[in-house]
This record gives sequence, structure tokens and C-alpha cells, in this order.
Amino acid sequence: MGEAKQRKSMDPLFGMKPKTGRGIMLSAPVRFDGESCSVRNDINPAELRRAILFWDKIVWPNSKIVSVLSNPDEQLLEKEGILIRPRPDHFSSALGIGNTSSLIVISEGSRVEIDGATARYFVQEHIEEFLSLDRKEPGQWVLSEGEGSFYLKNKNFVAGRGQRVTLSRAIPLPAYDYPIEELLEFKKKREAEITALNYELDRFYSNIKRSKDQEFELNRLVSVVDKHCADMIRVASESKWRFHLGDLIISLSFNNLDSARNRAIGWEAGILATTGLPIVGAVLGVGASVLSIERGIGARKLSQRGSPFRVVSAMHKELIR
Repeated sequence: MGEAKQRKSMDPLFGMKPKTGRGIMLSAPVRFDGESCSVRNDINPAELRRAILFWDKIVWPNSKIVSVLSNPDEQLLEKEGILIRPRPDHFSSALGIGNTSSLIVISEGSRVEIDGATARYFVQEHIEEFLSLDRKEPGQWVLSEGEGSFYLKNKNFVAGRGQRVTLSRAIPLPAYDYPIEELLEFKKKREAEITALNYELDRFYSNIKRSKDQEFELNRLVSVVDKHCADMIRVASESKWRFHLGDLIISLSFNNLDSARNRAIGWEAGILATTGLPIVGAVLGVGASVLSIERGIGARKLSQRGSPFRVVSAMHKELIR
């Protein structure tokens, strides 16, 4: 028996995630409207816990333009080697920032407003850092975006150039006060369920693209994702700490707008736009859980990939019991 087959026989998760792990790039809550932006002092606690649960490594750049100091939870993750805080300097010289200094430092419990060139460079630096990660490990990193993270307009993101899959009321998200050590222990204990769901979501697009019968493959994958989401909800209900029911949006970027239009026609017009998740619904017992597909934004300058490049989540008040 070959080495790979032997390892697969001994480890049921063999080959289901990259050797270097799956990465996500986070940010403190930042809103950018094209001219000015506001920056808060730390990562949204719910965003941080979602990243811990579903990804293996986290990058949160500590910009020399606006430096946000780590709080105790973030310092713990840095000590564990899960959170990395690089010091990008893509535009330091343009703003006259020295090698070790920071233009603005945000302490705990504060917020700053910046505008003009400072705001534009700060936002573009975040995007450039993500693109740098993607070049080093193509297809292995996603960018967190949304109300609790980076909410921005940027020339690198193009409407209609991507496709997005939304899981509504279908995944468990740790409560904002879930203890970090307990969450790491839960993740270790439930590695099989977490890895299985991540594996299917990461391959969702590429599996359909390769299939000779895309309609059959899409419906098959929806059933598989439905089962894995239900498995995650079941194990979350066993935790002594709180999980909320949540939404997850994953976005794929295509090479160009024509590619996006062709894919949208194939997926949306004749196959599937929205469908229920009956297994998740049976586990929850109330409300509707659905998977939907629609056209979304894409990104310029990304490596060619079949895995998502962007993730957004939302937490409902509803607890998983």
C-alpha cells in the first residue's frame, strides 16, 4: 500500500484540508465609503470566534497607518500561534511613516475617523496584504468582510464578477462571550464535523464546474452541505457554552465579467436559485433554513481558484439548544 493510501486508511480527514491550514484575514470594524473611514479598537468578538472555529490560522494586520492594539483574547491567540499580526508597509513611505512608528494608535475603547489620502492608503494596504497572502498560498485564504469587519468600497472589487452562495439559518456561530480556551477545546473535539463542512464548501464551485451534469452535481452538493450543516448544529447543541444560529455567505471570483455571466446563466436560470435545507430544518424544528445562489462581487488580481475568496456572516438572536 502506498504512503498516501496508508495515511488515508488511518486518518479519515486525510486530504480534506491544506497542509498549511486554511486562513482568514480579519480586521477591526472599519467602514470606508470611498473617501473617509472609521476604525474601531478591536476585532468584533463574534467575528473572532467564528474565525477560530472554522479556520486554522488568522491574520490581522497591525498597520503602521492606523495601529490597533491587541486585547487579552487576541494576545492569547497570538501566544498560541493562531493569530498573526504582520506590520505591512506598502504605503509607509508615501505617508512619511518611519520603520517602527505608527501614524495613529488606537487604544482600548476608542474609535478614530480618518479621511483623504490617509484613509485611502489604509484601506488599500489591507487589500494589498490579502493579495500578498493569496500569492504566497493561492486559494488558501479568505477575506472577512461585513458590518463586523471590513465594510468598504474598493476598485479591486467588481460587481457582477463573482457568484455567491448564502446559507441562511444553517450554521452555528459561537456567542460573542464564548471563552477562547473552551472554543479551542470544542474545535479539537469536533474536528471531524468542522472539517467535513469546510471541505464541501471549499470545493462547492470547483465540483460543479468539473461535472458533466451540473444540475445533478449541484443538487447532490446541496444535500451533502445540508447534512454537514445539520451535523454541526447537533454538536453545537451539546456544548455547555452558547451557540447562535447564523448565516454564512461565501463568494467566488471569476476571471472576468464574461465568465461570471456565463456561470450565472448556467446556475441561476435553469438549475437552482434558492432551495430549502430539510435536514437542518428537521434538526431545528422551527423556521426555514435555505441555500441560495446569486451573482455577486468578484476581485481583481486574485490567483485563479475554485475556492471562495470572501466570507460574510450574520448572527441571529436565536440560540441553538
